[in-house]
Amino acid sequence: MRILILSQWFDPEPNFKGLAFARKLASYGHTVEVLTGFPNYPGGKLYPGYNLRPWKIEWMDGIRVCRVPLYPSHDRSAVHRILNYFSFAVASAVLGPALVHRPDVIYVYHPPGTIGLPALVLRHWFSAPIVYDVQDLWPDTIVATGMLSNRHAIGLLDRLCRFVYRQADRIVVLSPGFRSALIARGVPASKIDMIYNWCDEAGIEPSGAPPISIGAPKDFTVLFAGTMGIAQGLDAVLEAARLCRETIPQARFVFIGGGIERDRLERKANDMRLDNVGFLPRQPMAAMGPILGLANVLLVHLKNDPLFRITIPGKTQAYLAAGRPILMGVNGDAADLMNRSGAGLLCDADNPSSIAEGVRRLFEAGPDQLEAMGCAGRAFYKRELSMAVGVAKFEALFQQVCAARGRGKADNASSTVDVGLSLKRLLDIAGAASALLFLSPVLAAVAIAVRLVLGGPVLFRQTRPGHLANPFIIYKFRTMSEAADSQGIPLSDGVRLHPFGAFLRRTSLDELPEFWNVLRGDMSLVGPRPLLMKYLPFYTEEERIRFTVRPGVTGLAQVKGRNQASWNARLRHDAAYVRNRSLLLDFKILWMTLAKVVKCEHVIVDPRSAMLDLDEERAAGTMFHSGM
Repeated sequence: MRILILSQWFDPEPNFKGLAFARKLASYGHTVEVLTGFPNYPGGKLYPGYNLRPWKIEWMDGIRVCRVPLYPSHDRSAVHRILNYFSFAVASAVLGPALVHRPDVIYVYHPPGTIGLPALVLRHWFSAPIVYDVQDLWPDTIVATGMLSNRHAIGLLDRLCRFVYRQADRIVVLSPGFRSALIARGVPASKIDMIYNWCDEAGIEPSGAPPISIGAPKDFTVLFAGTMGIAQGLDAVLEAARLCRETIPQARFVFIGGGIERDRLERKANDMRLDNVGFLPRQPMAAMGPILGLANVLLVHLKNDPLFRITIPGKTQAYLAAGRPILMGVNGDAADLMNRSGAGLLCDADNPSSIAEGVRRLFEAGPDQLEAMGCAGRAFYKRELSMAVGVAKFEALFQQVCAARGRGKADNASSTVDVGLSLKRLLDIAGAASALLFLSPVLAAVAIAVRLVLGGPVLFRQTRPGHLANPFIIYKFRTMSEAADSQGIPLSDGVRLHPFGAFLRRTSLDELPEFWNVLRGDMSLVGPRPLLMKYLPFYTEEERIRFTVRPGVTGLAQVKGRNQASWNARLRHDAAYVRNRSLLLDFKILWMTLAKVVKCEHVIVDPRSAMLDLDEERAAGTMFHSGM
């Protein structure tokens, strides 16, 4: 098979399903290729030897790696994270089809949730099945870590993830809880497989001399190794260290790694005068095996959040493989796995007293019992969690989805239109999301200006007919004032159109909120423009073809004369678009629209240019065309 790995993170970034995974698949005789970004995780800075460029092709141990540009960042800023995720999603969706070879199967590593956009583009472009490996539940994870709180953004991200789940051929999860959560979200149980994660076994093997010391021989060392972020909830561990300072003087807590919380935690430990706590810099994975071997106890801890009850932290597998006793401060599936392994003890997450009590019990267990726990953990890892076991399951799954896709090729030939429509919807989502993201400063500026000049409300809302003539609410920036006569009846549109509103129409800035309609599924980027509900009885049978597709932000009529064309001509163009629609035509219309918007061509800012007055048109006998 030809296997494509799609992952935002890949070696030299820390990622246990990175180069080692690719090499193992290649050892089965498969051709493996990778589409990824320029390495910048977890520090948010490009690694030495890498510079941003349109793309980069490199070979790593016989694996072809295609890198596309992204915005390098990994700090607390939600805006920076969004730019990081979306820049890779857009770059890989646009450049991926040209850079990689046609695969037989596409393996997708999730997170981030935005990886679903290029995954589906590549799926439809190459007609290849995707196996979607869910390592984090989005948007749950980013809500739990405090990265996102806006309910509209959360809802949008949730809809995107559910859309990707529906489109994926098979989904892999890392725990029983993840499987139950996806089933509750409507994913069929038959398309979900559970494959436990493994660790970087070459780096974790406890051999060789450790490059650093983590404590004195008399110390009872409790080691936390890995990312120190919000999800880890390590303030509770510092409080536990404060308790242990009095009850177990030999206990020493050591933190190794990086992350957005590391500096704050180190400052807090200093402020608390915790002389039994130490922080050491992040170490190469190849050095971690000997370092883990120095610890008396290895600590796993996450915040006490419902999401983390169904999560098994990646360091769990590394700790098991290292053969050292484990103190598990994660509730739920991770605790169940620990009980099955016999590799250590449990403590309550976010509970300093429980953590300190767990340290005390392990301290009093004695060397022989601790050694037995470590041996039990290593044996459990090799039997159920090792790379050999996991990759064999993935390889069998890839064979299954390829075989299923092969049997379905005859059906695919008859569903070309459905595939095209799915890809069109995917491109709508990617295009609208990108537009809203990159034009967000413009949207904010226009909204403020409308508020200052015209007052509230900022948005104009109106019911229009959409797909199958079903009504929806269209959103635009308001361009007219609320001027009314002495009886409260609004004045004519021409009188109420404000000069600032005329500017918005002339530059098409009033149309920008319609990208939200596209994300909601009410509209498409390209299609017949949605007119008023009251026009519905007056379309001919030929013109009603417009309702078989979603209405568009722009369309063939808009690039063939726009407001200067007659209504008959516009309706003919709309019908012609529907009969001849294709992705190539959509791209052509989008390009022509951009040119006309920049040049402000064929724009008439008179409100009557956009809508008809039914009473006057009926009187003239020209509704919409002669004889109607």
